[in-house]
Amino acid sequence: MTAPATTTTVLAGGRVVDPASGTDAVLDVVVTDGVVAAVGADLAAGLPEAGVVDCAGLLVTPGLIDLHVHIMAGLGNFCVEPDEAGVDRGVPTVVDGGTSGTATFDISRRAVIDHPDTRTNVLAFIDANQLYLATKDFIAHRLHIADHEGNLDLDELAACAERNADVVVGCKVRACHTGDPRHSPFLDGAHKALPNLPIMVHLGRFPHTPVIPPRTLLEALRTGDIVTHAFRGGGGMRGPDGDVVPELLDAVDRGVILDIGHSGTDFRFREARQLFDRGIMPDTASTDLNLFNVNGPVFSLTETLTKLLALEMSLIDVIATATVNPAEAIKRSDVLGALAPGRRADISVMRLLDDGPYPVSDGHEVVDSPLALEPVGSVRAGEWIPVPARVPSYAADGWSWTAPPDDQDW
Repeated sequence: MTAPATTTTVLAGGRVVDPASGTDAVLDVVVTDGVVAAVGADLAAGLPEAGVVDCAGLLVTPGLIDLHVHIMAGLGNFCVEPDEAGVDRGVPTVVDGGTSGTATFDISRRAVIDHPDTRTNVLAFIDANQLYLATKDFIAHRLHIADHEGNLDLDELAACAERNADVVVGCKVRACHTGDPRHSPFLDGAHKALPNLPIMVHLGRFPHTPVIPPRTLLEALRTGDIVTHAFRGGGGMRGPDGDVVPELLDAVDRGVILDIGHSGTDFRFREARQLFDRGIMPDTASTDLNLFNVNGPVFSLTETLTKLLALEMSLIDVIATATVNPAEAIKRSDVLGALAPGRRADISVMRLLDDGPYPVSDGHEVVDSPLALEPVGSVRAGEWIPVPARVPSYAADGWSWTAPPDDQDW
């Protein structure tokens, strides 16, 4: 019996930036049969040209991870296709942000996560409810499904997470209340059903359904829980005096994770500057990419990272928000978020543009960044996948949306 041929790909001569190891050097990365075989200088010499990807002048990083997207296409009218958020934008791994509740998760998994046409590595937070649909008209909220305790089945939530443990990384909670604004049975239920998995909570309001106040929400979170939209305008992270509320400081001290979760209205340069000035920095930088922001103001994960560069975060810290930090947040740091021999070969390649300024927009304000990140391609499960077309950006495509009010969620 003939042994299968060995497949080798070399990313040659790129600037390898790996925050997990502190690496920032011009190196080659050798990938053999889907695994990182070696990282070092001059490793491409003598290898067949067909397997060499010239990365001179490019950044080579651990595979980018977008911690919050909506990619269950066909489940409601809100989602983009998984590869549109993922490898077509240079992002090998995406995490669906609770598009599906437990009753529809298995069929959503078959239709999207396990579909043979899906090349991106798709993981997921599931909504705590049995029925949840992410739709433009917020039908789950308009019909009061999202805030109905009869929609909670904690045994089924635990069972769904267990039978899908290879892809379910935690629970997404819309912290609605049912009359007592100090208590969300949905957040409490998720904590009880999934005691060892992170709970991602939406910071902000919803039409039709009341949510517990931000300070109450922050008090209820455990170490390792994730606040998405943490840098949104009017998010309640600062008090009437403009200073950071003590509940936020306490949450950060005990290890609650702050995620960008950009979306159309859920990230503001103004709010970010004010929190940055107080030492409150993002741990992770997700997009909340969906059908209504993919063509602006969000565009892509690399555009979101460029916005952090515009706010003067260092390159290595920015790369960390999309590699090692989200990998740790979802307890997948054994396989994701770092570049080292023996690890699965999920790798991103980007161009660092430094002849700016590059304007970027949060949906309201435009800021000039001296640097910009542009996706070139990725290695996903050992396969080199170039970005098939230029990814839109504010610098190239400009303003194409109507600016909504600060307090609208989309």
